[in-house]
Amino acid sequence: MQDITLPDTLQGAPSAVPESAPQASQEDVIYTKVLEVVQTAKDIGIDSVTKDYIKEQQESGVRAAQICRQLVQRKMMSRIQFGRALARARRGREIMSFLDIPSESIDLRHNLNPKAAAILRGERIVPLQLTMAEGTQTPEELHIACENPLPDLVLESQLRDILNPALKISWHFCLREVAGAFWLSGQSEDIDSGMEAEALLDRIIGNAVDARSSDIHIDPSIKGEPRAIIKYRVDGFVHPKEVITTEQLERLRVRIENLARMPKVNLNHTNKGAFTRSGYDWRVQVQPHAGRLGPVPRIVLRRLQPEVMPLEVLGYPQDYIAKIKQASGAPNGVVFWTGPTGSGKTESIHAAVVSVNPMAKGYSVHTIEDPPEKRVPGYAVQMEIAEEDPQRTALQMLKSSLRADPDVIIFGEVRDSEMAHLVFDAANTGHLVFTTLHTNTSLDAIVRLSELGIDGFLLSYIRGIASQRLLRRLCTHCRLKVDEVDDYTKYVFDRYNVPLEGADLHVANMEGCASCNYTGYYGRIAAAEWLVPSKEIIEVSQSKQWQMLEDMAKRAGWQPMGRMAAEHMKRGVTDANEVASKILELSAEKLG
Repeated sequence: MQDITLPDTLQGAPSAVPESAPQASQEDVIYTKVLEVVQTAKDIGIDSVTKDYIKEQQESGVRAAQICRQLVQRKMMSRIQFGRALARARRGREIMSFLDIPSESIDLRHNLNPKAAAILRGERIVPLQLTMAEGTQTPEELHIACENPLPDLVLESQLRDILNPALKISWHFCLREVAGAFWLSGQSEDIDSGMEAEALLDRIIGNAVDARSSDIHIDPSIKGEPRAIIKYRVDGFVHPKEVITTEQLERLRVRIENLARMPKVNLNHTNKGAFTRSGYDWRVQVQPHAGRLGPVPRIVLRRLQPEVMPLEVLGYPQDYIAKIKQASGAPNGVVFWTGPTGSGKTESIHAAVVSVNPMAKGYSVHTIEDPPEKRVPGYAVQMEIAEEDPQRTALQMLKSSLRADPDVIIFGEVRDSEMAHLVFDAANTGHLVFTTLHTNTSLDAIVRLSELGIDGFLLSYIRGIASQRLLRRLCTHCRLKVDEVDDYTKYVFDRYNVPLEGADLHVANMEGCASCNYTGYYGRIAAAEWLVPSKEIIEVSQSKQWQMLEDMAKRAGWQPMGRMAAEHMKRGVTDANEVASKILELSAEKLG
């Protein structure tokens, strides 16, 4: 499917309609209805700023279609919000979960013309209903649903060529991951041992996208058997899915190395690269794995999310977002994000930078990462670290960037004392630097920086230290209401001083449902803490009296990330078991 864009006939539409304009076209009528939905619907999530912008544009005489295009281009309205509003404007259906898919669609998946089904499968479109002409077996009308319910003339032509030249096609809305799950659930678990590498790669990546997987692991047998297991990481957990032969694994390795233009190296060495497939950038790592007859490849693919999600979508409360934006709008200084691998640090950093729109202020934004995970229009330069090249190490890249007149720098990770001092030198010379540090909490970051020689007055350049974890969200379709609060849940609320009054508590359904792939959880949300070094904290870092650090931090307004997690519990977003498994101090108590 194409990205969300308006029809070609509207792309060149003037900003304002002259008084002598002809009667409104059908497209204008539809998009006027879309704007009405956007302004009145309470469940789509449009903020007041966007609504005010729409009102201003309408009062200026801007055409509805042009306003819709501007909202999407400026990211004031997401593609999902646009799709839902468009479906409602046409009085279409909205498929928001697997449970919303009608039973007729399941039959259509098996009975629809195989060529038509293949087209719909490839585009992640769900067939909702197919009616036949009266007294015949000729398809007369087809209802389909996808995330971008704008009519695609090319796809409609393909379906008519297959089914019926006079076929009427109606478009509805369906979340992409729901459409992917729909087709994935009807797919055979068996993989033909003769499947070629190209088709196999398409199948693996397609399944990973449909399953909402962030990583793909293709692991050879640890027993030396001639097979490999394909696993998907979903919401932080790895799930085995399919089995392929070692011959297929080798063909797959060769194909991936060619796509990623990876250097040809000995199989005893690791190899890395990146390529684009199915609309996503994929980072690939090939590692040697001990086999009976020599090394065999283990392949790990990570799906990079090119779009930056708003801070609100990441699950932060408004008071926390305000703190992030205040730090991100500073003229200079350092903003740290800490946490283990896979805790969403990179996503949050880019969201923080984009939230204050530095490009609109005329700032030059540089990124130095391994590799760049976000392709953001307006970033001046994005540099990729290559530690094997002496001229492209993280340190050399940072030094080079400082000579290239940046205003804002996103730097992958501070690993040693020299890097740390260079980052603070940049802050001292008028730059705002966003970077990561591998510590468990924001308090630990103060201790770690002291070990790197950053203490005392230098800490005053820190605009904020965030530390976070990702908690699994409860599946909203099968979660269970809590009638009687258990002792451990009460303990979590008491520990973080979150009142139980008014709580809407739920727990995971261990049996799950089709919508969450029978796990009880669907998606993730951030639980975080924020620390701005106060004068007392700076004095503690100088004296190395770390036993006083937590008390000084609380006086400065710091609260542990467990408090935000408890607030998520209170709203029914997650449960105590999930919080206890991710928040460090609670995990330690459970183990104890």
